[in-house]
Amino acid sequence: MATGLLLSTVLAGCAHRPAEPPHTVAVAIRDTPPAELTRCPVAPEGFPTDASATISEPVRAAAIRLATAYRALADQLARLIAWTAPATPCSPHDQAR
Repeated sequence: MATGLLLSTVLAGCAHRPAEPPHTVAVAIRDTPPAELTRCPVAPEGFPTDASATISEPVRAAAIRLATAYRALADQLARLIAWTAPATPCSPHDQAR
């Protein structure tokens, strides 16, 4: 315990202050992405609702995986656009137009 007290006393005595304060430099950075990257994603038209089909289970599971992955990517892109360009509304209602 005494060693820790001695060490802290010694380190405080070794500290020195710089002769003058450091200079702060501000640089303007243009980090706005191009307009085509901040457009809301448009959902594609889905399967027709007035038709029926027989689809094998592996194909049906693959279609569900693809649709789920597409939706997750579209949601992620909409969140990124909203974060980058808050004035751009990206919601499911905007995509339905």
